[in-house]
Amino acid sequence: MKFSNRSSECFPVRTSEIAFVNVISLASASIVQIGDRGSTHAKLSALAVQRKEDHSTAGEAYFESYDIFSRPWPIMSDSWLQSGQPDNLNSCNHSPRISVGCVSVIALSSSSSLHVGNSYSVVGEARVKHIRQFPQDMTIM
Repeated sequence: MKFSNRSSECFPVRTSEIAFVNVISLASASIVQIGDRGSTHAKLSALAVQRKEDHSTAGEAYFESYDIFSRPWPIMSDSWLQSGQPDNLNSCNHSPRISVGCVSVIALSSSSSLHVGNSYSVVGEARVKHIRQFPQDMTIM
């Protein structure tokens, strides 16, 4: 696998071995991968609506109505990285294999990832708007 701005030394290819994987539930832009991955951008946008009435009589809900789905992500800053200090990482993999025994997962959801292997770039984004619409009881006791 080649990347335009990285040499093969920066992204070593290794063999991934896993004895047993048990995942009970996997949903909503989630990934299970055994082996190397170049890049991943898992994205989930969801409206979770609870109503007393059904959607055909109460009307539809639209993503465009809620700014949470179009808001930019906050800018993350790291003073050490911005200071201009050299960023060097030296690692030595004594084995060409990534070996994992038993993995048991109850659930993966909302742009999550279970990965055994090398990754070049991973981005997970989940935006969920929960809406509860119930009529208010106007009786006074």
